[in-house]
Amino acid sequence: MLSVQNLTKNIDGKTIVEDISFDLNEGEILGFVGPNGAGKTTTLRMLACCTAPASGTATLDGLDLVNDDLEIRKRIGYLPEVPPLYEYMKVRTYLETVARFKGVPKNDQKDAVERSIERCYIGEMAKREIGKLSKGYRQRVGLAQAILGDPRLLLLDEPTSSLDPGQISEMRDIIREASGDTMVIFSTHILQEIQNLCDRIVLIKNGKLRYQGRLDQYELADDGQRNLMLKLRGDRKKIETILSSQNGHPKFEIEKGKNGAPVKVAIHMADSDDMQSLLLKTLLNENISVIEVSPIAKDLEHTILQFMRNE
Repeated sequence: MLSVQNLTKNIDGKTIVEDISFDLNEGEILGFVGPNGAGKTTTLRMLACCTAPASGTATLDGLDLVNDDLEIRKRIGYLPEVPPLYEYMKVRTYLETVARFKGVPKNDQKDAVERSIERCYIGEMAKREIGKLSKGYRQRVGLAQAILGDPRLLLLDEPTSSLDPGQISEMRDIIREASGDTMVIFSTHILQEIQNLCDRIVLIKNGKLRYQGRLDQYELADDGQRNLMLKLRGDRKKIETILSSQNGHPKFEIEKGKNGAPVKVAIHMADSDDMQSLLLKTLLNENISVIEVSPIAKDLEHTILQFMRNE
């Protein structure tokens, strides 16, 4: 288990990360979300023992981030946004070097390297110089060094940055497989990746933790709106006139359709039962048949972005 307690980091007299706390259990993938400059990379660097916190600490399986940093480094896989690669080395030689740095037992190093190569689909590139690889393959090599030795904690800082859709899908599969025996913290600006990969999210802004919780319980960024899809039968222009004259001035979009077909309307209004009832009653009183009323699921990307703007 990873337990982060009140981590704080100051750089040049400025507080970059302030009092961040969260826990992570085995097999979980935690999405680390926030705008540029929020403190995500600094937090990951502290957890990777690359920089010491000003105060607070973290424990990994009972080992302390500050006092047991050498032992913790052996249990961590870290992929920074720019992979730590030696371009003049061949891929296999580089990974063999990393295995020694990580303290993988000598008798296990060969198998550990081969497993890492296999899991990241870089077998065809194993004898090539890293500097001659494409960005996608370089990113895979970076991930291979991070998962080498089956670390207890995997820290990934923007691992899918600048990859094409096919490469992103492959990277996603590798990360998902690695999470089986490992705790993963996954930082990204691609919020769709958070939805595809992560069990929980941590949101930070201006160095402070704003929210943490499960994706299926994500309510924090509620913008106070109720989003509905209405299926109506009646004159399209009359429906538009009715919606335009409603109190609260709800926003709406009427889908194009054939004459005589039900009219579909996406409507965004204040989150109020009374307003919804009044709207439906008005439509019925004007001889507009209400065939169906269904909620429009809120999109995580929209709600997170809305939250970040409003904070």
